[in-house]
Amino acid sequence: MDHKQVAVGGDFNRIFDHKDYLAMISIPDEATCILRGHLILEEVLNLWSSKVTNTEDLYAGIFVSFKTKLVVSKNLGLSEELFTVLDKVNDIRNRFSHRKGYQLEKSQIEVLKNRVDDVVESAKVQKCETFHVFVNGKDQNGNLKELIYTWEDSDNRVKFVLVFVILMLKITHWIQSEFNSRGIHYTIISTENS
Repeated sequence: MDHKQVAVGGDFNRIFDHKDYLAMISIPDEATCILRGHLILEEVLNLWSSKVTNTEDLYAGIFVSFKTKLVVSKNLGLSEELFTVLDKVNDIRNRFSHRKGYQLEKSQIEVLKNRVDDVVESAKVQKCETFHVFVNGKDQNGNLKELIYTWEDSDNRVKFVLVFVILMLKITHWIQSEFNSRGIHYTIISTENS
């Protein structure tokens, strides 16, 4: 298959580290997958708060919970619709943290999918159910292998990853637009690979 890859860096490098996304799709443990996504979203909140306040690290020196960062981000202009979606992901993460043996529920994925599909309509991104993830590499025997993850063939963990990737694309579009409208300097370093 012929796929275009774009490397992202600059101010967005902690949000788009490919190792995080590979871990989310590869690790079969739901809790680890959700936690990794939650940590990425926390970096989104850190980036937003730091850039809007022109501070290197607004939260340096103290522990600040995700929920507090989310509320501060909203107070700094994060949209209500993104606030609601990120709060839902935080709720899912907290269920894993506070309920031994908790498993991701199909109804939670459906609610999250619908919210992500409806958020940031200006971002021309496909719906979660039509998005596919392609992963290639070598298997344990050194043979090249390509896996394709689709909505209809995936368990709840992989569906979460599909929803999460669409959410990140939409968040990035929204943040870029907001930074531009506010005159905030940021960098996204892109390199096209064949």
